[in-house]
Formats: sequence, C-alpha cells, structure tokens
Amino acid sequence: MSIDNTVDSVLEADLAELRVVLARHAFPTSQDDILALLVARHEPSRLLWRAAVLSRTRVYHSMDEVCDEIADLAGTGMPPPPGR
Repeated sequence: MSIDNTVDSVLEADLAELRVVLARHAFPTSQDDILALLVARHEPSRLLWRAAVLSRTRVYHSMDEVCDEIADLAGTGMPPPPGR
C-alpha cells in the first residue's frame, strides 16, 4: 500500500465519521455551526481539523457539499490531522 492510498483511506474514514455526526444536523449550515457542533459533541480533534478547511463565509446546503469541499481541499499542503 502506498502513502497516497493510506492518506486517501484516512480521509475517507474521517469523512465517513463526519457524515455520521452531521446526519441529524440541520442544513443549510456554515463552517461555524459545524465546528460548534463538533466541539459540543466532544468529537475527535481530527474532525475539527478537517472542518477547519471549509470556507468561513459559504453556506452549505447539504452534507455532500461539506464533504466534497473537505475532500477537494485535503491535498492543499496542510499537515495530517492530529492523531493520524
């Protein structure tokens, strides 16, 4: 297995976990609302790290929009999330 495959599988696992957390969250939503939810639910810091890349001004109308943007921005040179 290559590092790229490992990074991709870690991203996919984090996105799957984020989908579970957001399953009952109301949309539309903002980055601030998502971060507040993650903090309030004591979710792992790596999910906060993932959500931190979201636009601070954009309104997200679905979980897919949130996850797609996180996936698109995952390879932008940021270090790996904590605990990974």
